[in-house]
Amino acid sequence: MAKQRFKIPSTLDVSYFDMEFNIKSKNGIGIKRPVSAKVILFTILAALGWFYLVFQSFIGQGGVLLIIGFTITWIILSFLLVKADKTNRTGLELAMTMINYLPKTGRHLPVRLSDSVYPFQRLLNIETVDPEDGRIHFLDGQIGHAYHIVGSASALMFEQDKQIILDKVDAFYRKLTVGVEVIYDTVYEGHAVDEQLAAVRETKQNLSVKSKGLNVLLKEQHDILKYAINNHQGLTSLHQYLIVRAPSESALNEFENLLIGDVEGDGLMFRLAKTLSYKEIEHHFKTFIGSNQ
Repeated sequence: MAKQRFKIPSTLDVSYFDMEFNIKSKNGIGIKRPVSAKVILFTILAALGWFYLVFQSFIGQGGVLLIIGFTITWIILSFLLVKADKTNRTGLELAMTMINYLPKTGRHLPVRLSDSVYPFQRLLNIETVDPEDGRIHFLDGQIGHAYHIVGSASALMFEQDKQIILDKVDAFYRKLTVGVEVIYDTVYEGHAVDEQLAAVRETKQNLSVKSKGLNVLLKEQHDILKYAINNHQGLTSLHQYLIVRAPSESALNEFENLLIGDVEGDGLMFRLAKTLSYKEIEHHFKTFIGSNQ
């Protein structure tokens, strides 16, 4: 049975400097939010730096007004560098990030045909996509596929049905091979009606009776699908995609068997999972990288 509550585990990208301390007395006097060790350390270093500059440098010999002005400036600067945001990153850490952002190469990515493709490849981490089967080859050596998926969950489900789906999702992820990464991408886009268009053309070719009225009706269906619905921006809806990354061929096959087993079985987690072709993957990336034209 799936858990009703989940604990968010601590990230591995932490150190002793990220430990938090509650600087507040029993009477409620003190700082409301816990303070991390690095904030306390930076505050102590800022205070020691002020004492050193005031009493051991020329600033202390500049008079009272200079000391007061320097102290106010030092306090404001120290506060901006020591203050932590909601992600517990200090201003000093953000300042280092801003320094890396200042060069033009850190803010702009050239995408012209005459530019080098390697910066763009590092951004996507995609080396190639096979034109035959749509298999994705990543720069780190992993392989994967992209799927257009449809789930079964809904906010209007009964509690019993919801629990069954939660148990199925819990069992699905427990069966995943170590090293397999599943990425979900939800986008607003138009409806692709290639299959419906192909069905209309096939119906027209298989007509056993020549009828002008039927031809007009099929042409009307074709025009509505192609010009009024197909990828029309005014008729967008939520579409969900799944991208899987696996370290080896066997791990990818195990995931595909697990996915197909759920779709062809009870379909509690995935009602539909269609592997994207090369053109479909190209169209998917264009939705957030460039123009669809």
